[in-house]
Amino acid sequence: MIILLKIFAVILVLLFLIRKKWDLGLVLFLDSALTAILFGLPLKEFLRNVGSALIDSETLSLIGILILVLYLGHFLQDRGHFRRMVEALKNLVHDPRLILAIPSAFIGLLPMTAGAMMGAPIVEEAARRWKLTAAWKTFFNYWFRHIWEYSWPLYINLILAAAILQIPIKKICLTQFPFTVLAAATGMVVLLRNVPYLPAEQNNSRSWKDVAKVFWSIWPIGLTIILIFGFRLNMLLALAISSALTQVFTRMTLKERWPIILHSVSPKIILLTAAVMVFKRILESSGALDSVVRVIPPHGLSGYILLFAAPFFVGLLTGVNQAFVAISFPLLLPIVGKGQPDMVLLMFAYVSGFCGILLSPAHLCLALTADYFKAELRDVYKILIGPVAVIFAAALAALILFRIL
Repeated sequence: MIILLKIFAVILVLLFLIRKKWDLGLVLFLDSALTAILFGLPLKEFLRNVGSALIDSETLSLIGILILVLYLGHFLQDRGHFRRMVEALKNLVHDPRLILAIPSAFIGLLPMTAGAMMGAPIVEEAARRWKLTAAWKTFFNYWFRHIWEYSWPLYINLILAAAILQIPIKKICLTQFPFTVLAAATGMVVLLRNVPYLPAEQNNSRSWKDVAKVFWSIWPIGLTIILIFGFRLNMLLALAISSALTQVFTRMTLKERWPIILHSVSPKIILLTAAVMVFKRILESSGALDSVVRVIPPHGLSGYILLFAAPFFVGLLTGVNQAFVAISFPLLLPIVGKGQPDMVLLMFAYVSGFCGILLSPAHLCLALTADYFKAELRDVYKILIGPVAVIFAAALAALILFRIL
């Protein structure tokens, strides 16, 4: 019982400080110290573990990956690639209802803070033909922007999960890809059932130039994925090659290049990444994770409840995509495993956390999109709760089918 109280204290302090709008990286560092105190880790050992975690090759590689992901996002946005992509899509689609989904989905291929805002103007323009309510416009833009976060390897959630569980990121991506398909299909069912078909406006003729424009607008993303999955390069090297080629193939002055590079080196993201790895190391070295194993059996009802509750409530309360992985996954290691984790349990924990994110009023994408369209959140939730329930039900069904029965 004492062990559980200590674990709950660690989680409650995390959530309390995050709700007070403290920086997540700083909160994780402070909670690492609290964990060391509660579980009796000597100061000398604490400092040694913090230092070794900060200079570990895994930590440094992870920081490099995140900086390059941010760089590609700033580069494509700053150089107008996304704007050209959506212009071409308007000429290509046969069913104009797809413009309510495709631009947001394409923009979702590259993680950006409040990235849903990039697709909002396109959805706003496309929705004029149907006079859709603000809640429906918010839903379409918000939902399709987030269909990739279950399996797209550029998302920080997945990068952190792979680092914490010490497995190749493509293993997580391939395991959870069916949920991306399910999310896209669920969104399309909602779209086609609630928005009537109207003939396309033939203002522009379709051409292969538009197809080429769509793919050329996101070539760094496509190249990165090809290098990772086709040539089996590690993610850091693949991102480095794509990032370097954006500099080679783009005519830009040093004055134009420097702000993009500077904005990519985010101290906040670096702090968060380092804090995650320190938190993970302290949980291991202090014996906190071993204590969880002794108190909560890795199998049975209590373990399954923790797999859902920890990531879901962290995601729901914080609304921060990285937080539910950074905070809950180290605590779930004794149940899920490390190095060769149980992929079904990992999938269930991840989907549970992301369902919390999708429903969180603190989620920046939801808050900003609703504000952009002047939508009431309660009206958005009436639409959103059904598709989220479908996603969670699928994860729960997989858990029951492959692990419980």
